[in-house]
Amino acid sequence: MLAFVSMPLVAQITIGQSAMPVSGDTIRYSTANIVGADLLLKTKGANKTWDYSGLKPNGQDMYKYLASSKTPYAFYFINQIGLKAADSIGASTFTFKNLYNFYTKNSTVFKAEGLGYSFSGIPLAAKNTDDDEIYQFPLDYNDSDISTFRFVLSIPGQTLFTYIQAGKRTNVVDGWGSITTPYKTYSSVLRVKTYLDEIDSLVTTFAKIPIPRKQVIYKFLSTTEHIPVLEITGTETLGVFTATQIRYRDKYNGMQSPFRPRANFTVNKTSGVVNKDTFKLTSRSVLATNYQWQVTPSNGSVKFVSSTGPNTQNPIMVFTKAGLYTVSLLATNTFGTDDTTVADLIAITDPNSSTKSISEGSIQVYPNPVGESISISGLNVDATISIADVSGKNILDIKAHSNSAIDVSHLKAGLYFLNYMDGLKSGTVKFIKQ
Repeated sequence: MLAFVSMPLVAQITIGQSAMPVSGDTIRYSTANIVGADLLLKTKGANKTWDYSGLKPNGQDMYKYLASSKTPYAFYFINQIGLKAADSIGASTFTFKNLYNFYTKNSTVFKAEGLGYSFSGIPLAAKNTDDDEIYQFPLDYNDSDISTFRFVLSIPGQTLFTYIQAGKRTNVVDGWGSITTPYKTYSSVLRVKTYLDEIDSLVTTFAKIPIPRKQVIYKFLSTTEHIPVLEITGTETLGVFTATQIRYRDKYNGMQSPFRPRANFTVNKTSGVVNKDTFKLTSRSVLATNYQWQVTPSNGSVKFVSSTGPNTQNPIMVFTKAGLYTVSLLATNTFGTDDTTVADLIAITDPNSSTKSISEGSIQVYPNPVGESISISGLNVDATISIADVSGKNILDIKAHSNSAIDVSHLKAGLYFLNYMDGLKSGTVKFIKQ
């Protein structure tokens, strides 16, 4: 009797539409390291126990489900649920933005019905010609079902290409029991093994290019969550499964998705003349789909040229005012954002402007920008002067006194830092060599 009382009370459950996402759901999940993970895929059948508590997270993101009325595609998808698939895909002329997948659920099915996307700023939709029935209800242990799906994407007004996605989905409920993940223990779940046999085809006026794609997905479903508590995706060849992704329901852990972008960029040069020199910024970002450039100060002194702009991947600029400019890049994709900033990256001079000086406290450096030599006023006799470039490398060390001229003719054009120390005061002044 004591042994019976101590046994966990596990009961088989039935999955229905109430276990599917609803409008307004924001559900966090983590991705896990595949290497070293015990997938426990041979454990199937009735009243089983799966222990995935040893999974190690390597990233995190969130599902955000919206009513179709809160998306740009309400006209196409009425009373359906939208889940953002990507901020942007494609390139150049064929760039699709703000992509949403749309779903419907009722007492018999949870299915995908199409895709909303923006092309050239116009909200459009591509609906399934054969809906993808992801789950058929009620879903119980030992159930199985087979369904087909077909999706066609063809941009209105063009005949260059059509994208077709068609295939077969097979679901097998091969187990039930309890499961433990790093998030929590669920006393009762169903395990669904899904086989996706799909062909993606790119149809052009010249040819049809089919790309076969086969996947196997293990999903553990509970009645208390609106996404799988654990999902393992991979491929299966001759009965051998190879995992490609592991996701599980989780709480916030401060990690970002491993698929988020990494922002980085270069510039073709760092100094030039107003209204003459052009500067090309080249994104070296990884996994980015959208780009947002910011140049400061931006008081009307930056002009994007050659049909580029602040959201172009590799913009080209001309500057209309002299000064030092800081450049920032914000890179984004569906999984997150990353940014990077380089202060005082670009030095612009105006040969037609009057000679100016730059001050730091009681110290004054002139002229600025500088040509052959530079002077400092406000120093005591025999002050220590050093000049460094933007990398911090020391270029010059001398002794100087107030108003003495320092030869900088040998310096390349660009931004420099003049450091001074005269026993009573010290500091740093930036100047531009033209």
